[in-house]
Amino acid sequence: MEGRLQGGPRPAQRPPVRLTAVAAAVFVAVLAASALLGGNEVRHHVAQSVARDSKLTPAERQHAAGDRLGFDPAPFDAFRAHLQPRERYAVDVPPGAKGSFITRGAVVRAYAAFYFLPAIQVPQADHVFRIRFR
Repeated sequence: MEGRLQGGPRPAQRPPVRLTAVAAAVFVAVLAASALLGGNEVRHHVAQSVARDSKLTPAERQHAAGDRLGFDPAPFDAFRAHLQPRERYAVDVPPGAKGSFITRGAVVRAYAAFYFLPAIQVPQADHVFRIRFR
């Protein structure tokens, strides 16, 4: 009974494994690196699978979201041809009909922000995308 008080319920020695701050930081760094590498590998695999297994042509894949929303791709393609990466542009569109949660104009602005990437949508700019609803 060396190292214990008589009748003490706990042993005097420490637990065999102690987690230190350095070990925890290394573990978190390894976990984060693993997640990033795995995510990048999965993203690459998904992109290849979509290109290989899709029944759509590259142009049809590019316009799939706009087609689903009922947008004519011609004005979007024409405006995109004049944009450079990181160039700022604005969208001039009327509010349009109100849907369940959002107006048609807000849908066009959101779609334009996606479609014109890597250009940057801002409230006012020299390049302005204009579209009117029928």
